[in-house]
Amino acid sequence: MPARKPETPLCDQFGFNAEWRSAQLSLIGLDDESRDTVRQLHKEVLTPDATSRIVDQFYLQLLHDSRAEALLASYDVDRLKVTQISHLVTLGVDFRDAKYFETRARVGIAHARVGLPLALYLSAFGVMQTLILEMLAASVSDAGDRHVLSRLVLKLTTLDIAVATEVYHRSSVQELDRSVKHLQLEQNLLRTQLQQDALTGASSRTSLLEELEGAIHRSTKTGQSLCIIMADLDHFKTVNDTHGHATGDKVLAEVGGRIRAALREFDLVGRYGGEEFVIVLDNTSRHTALQVAERVRQRIASEPINTGKHHLSLTISQGLAVRVDGDDLPRLLQRADEAMYKAKHAGRNCVVEAN
Repeated sequence: MPARKPETPLCDQFGFNAEWRSAQLSLIGLDDESRDTVRQLHKEVLTPDATSRIVDQFYLQLLHDSRAEALLASYDVDRLKVTQISHLVTLGVDFRDAKYFETRARVGIAHARVGLPLALYLSAFGVMQTLILEMLAASVSDAGDRHVLSRLVLKLTTLDIAVATEVYHRSSVQELDRSVKHLQLEQNLLRTQLQQDALTGASSRTSLLEELEGAIHRSTKTGQSLCIIMADLDHFKTVNDTHGHATGDKVLAEVGGRIRAALREFDLVGRYGGEEFVIVLDNTSRHTALQVAERVRQRIASEPINTGKHHLSLTISQGLAVRVDGDDLPRLLQRADEAMYKAKHAGRNCVVEAN
């Protein structure tokens, strides 16, 4: 049986539970005795005619402000007046109920969504409070009643302000949090796009060269061995020319996966360009690097690549360079590249060490 939706989802969302509501009412000074005073307020002051006049005067005064005028330009003011009147005729009615807090909270949500500046928001509350008090002064002749009802108006409008601004603030924070998270997702996506080759899953050329530069720096500083492998698919141009670039892309994607599967967890492979890959073996001896290169060779040659329409048998030629003193990034890559071409000339499908 599906769970029932809460009748006051905003109260649940913003933490306006019974304890919070009770504490808020106690702080403001609204108690059970206030209920009779609320009824008197609506009977003597907030009559339908008076409420309509208050709302008319409210919007007339509000539209004198250029910020409010600009915001209201895209809205039907008459419709907003109807909403404001319904809000005013329920002022203080059943103020202990969660549903009362719910309706007041909706005001804060609506104003946060339209981007109403907080200063203008609070000023509008002040304007409405003043207009109600002015109507009260004109409608109630007894000084004692005026005093009691005025205190009630201040308490009720304070409650409205407290609830609405709390929701306004939290809604603004939530919207900001959503915007920040969206920006972070976009940044992470962009970072992934910059760091990873979309086709093969290997590191991008940019990320590869940055990582290799760092590895060279560490090797120079610590004296630890650094090896790189320049790997190039054999006769890949024939694949593209014979079967098309779509098939060639499938081959590259599979090759990228097979190379990664042949490496250790901490090794790095990047797509250097076209069908060329560079493998970075940090803190790795020549002997171990040769073993890694042999695993890569076997992974590629051992089983045909299934592209969906074809099963293509391919091999890969590799040049292994162990960093020596004086090797910077271009020189190390050049040595590995020269060794790879020697592997091509030696019959392909093999590993050749750089001089």
